[in-house]
Amino acid sequence: MTDDHCSYCDGHPINDTGEATVDHFRPKALFSELAYAWTNLFLTCSACNHAKGERWDELLLRPDDPDFRFERYFECDFATGKLAPAPTASPEEQARARRTIEILRLNRADACRSRLRTLRWLRQVPFDDDRDLAYRYLIPIFRAAI
Repeated sequence: MTDDHCSYCDGHPINDTGEATVDHFRPKALFSELAYAWTNLFLTCSACNHAKGERWDELLLRPDDPDFRFERYFECDFATGKLAPAPTASPEEQARARRTIEILRLNRADACRSRLRTLRWLRQVPFDDDRDLAYRYLIPIFRAAI
């Protein structure tokens, strides 16, 4: 379902950012009735899973939401690899993006370095198959910028 990508950071292959783990989107300590609900389980890298831990907020963005589009909520600084709320997003969407970045620690140093490696690679190599690229959400933004 994730093509060996982390559901949260989109790192690929998933073992590049840690071991493959399963995260309870709504933590089982707070939502025990959802501990085995398929819709509450996401394949994640251990870096994202450990960063999130038992942290929870209703603002946290679900990676499987049909309306979710990375560029709707986030922008990426191509010089640092850091994510920030998209300036074109509504105030509520910006708040959700900020909280998601915070809870999942999406701007941790290893994630930023990995995004920068992907961006450098995209500048040098033509790409046709997005499934095998880390940080697929950067591709449309990168394409629009070049």
